[in-house]
Amino acid sequence: MRREETIERIAHVQGLVDDLLDLDAVFSTKQTIVMRGRPRVPLEDFRTAVRGRYAAAGYDCEIEAADTKGDLTEHVLLTVVVGESIHKFPWLNVLLFALTVVSVWLSIGGQFAAWFLAILVFHEFGHFIAARKRKIDTSWPYFIPAPTFLGVPSILGTFGAFIQLRSPIRDRRALFDMAAAGPIAGFVVAVVALFVGLSQSTIAGPETTGGLKLGESLLFRGIAAIVLPTIGPEQDIILSPVAYAGWAGLLVTMLNLMPIGQLDGGHIAYALIGRRQRFGAMGVMVALLVLSFWWPGWLFLVAMGFLMRPKHPPTLIDEIPLGRRRIVLGWITMAIFVLTFTPVPISL
Repeated sequence: MRREETIERIAHVQGLVDDLLDLDAVFSTKQTIVMRGRPRVPLEDFRTAVRGRYAAAGYDCEIEAADTKGDLTEHVLLTVVVGESIHKFPWLNVLLFALTVVSVWLSIGGQFAAWFLAILVFHEFGHFIAARKRKIDTSWPYFIPAPTFLGVPSILGTFGAFIQLRSPIRDRRALFDMAAAGPIAGFVVAVVALFVGLSQSTIAGPETTGGLKLGESLLFRGIAAIVLPTIGPEQDIILSPVAYAGWAGLLVTMLNLMPIGQLDGGHIAYALIGRRQRFGAMGVMVALLVLSFWWPGWLFLVAMGFLMRPKHPPTLIDEIPLGRRRIVLGWITMAIFVLTFTPVPISL
């Protein structure tokens, strides 16, 4: 669509509610026009009138409102659907996923690849499905292969995956739903993998030496105590490929749940506590700097945090309350972060 046509379309959609809404800002994508403002009439009258007008004009719309003060609502977000979402077949996404399957399989093995990729797929499609449900335009997931280089296999066979946002986040509810769905979905699969994998693992005595030593989170120790109750304090667990996938899944979940900038944890923390999220982000980054004396890998995450900016940007209408159910679920995800945190993930 040409720029002139876009401007005309915005003017037409806006003009239908000019007498009902004191407009603050307008945001437009190919599929939606989002207007933020203050209704001039009581909320229920506003809803009835706006829906009727847009239905008569052939548009679908959503109305989200902040807390009502007296007869009038202070802020409202009006989303008008003006076009169907057109998505071409994601050839690049499919190719990258296929390459990632191959790189993980060649680096670690088939059992690990199946479970670990299941964790990543559930994680990314948790984001994707929640975003589409909340009418947030996103790309399909991009998976990033990390193949064997010069005969040296990578630790996981992949650098992870991500989805690309193509529209602004309307409010903290939409932000939370999209952010929390991914790590929760991946976390559930990782826990299942740990229970299955630890039952296939073996216990080694203190005489066993060599190789990589994987750090243990509180949750890993708890599951290990349930599945392998006879393990002694001087013994180690030789992880099966499935257990290794579960351990890696917990690590990925923990890294994503750090309350920094554009990480899932940053989104969730901003949805929960708003602009105070930046204090949590800086506190975590300072803690990681201290922990880097024991595991230098944290320095990379701190650098990435600064590049992404620790502070989370606001949504279009922060004033819409999150709601009790989401608040409880949000603090549960923060508890998952604490339970999966591993101070020294890998050592020799």
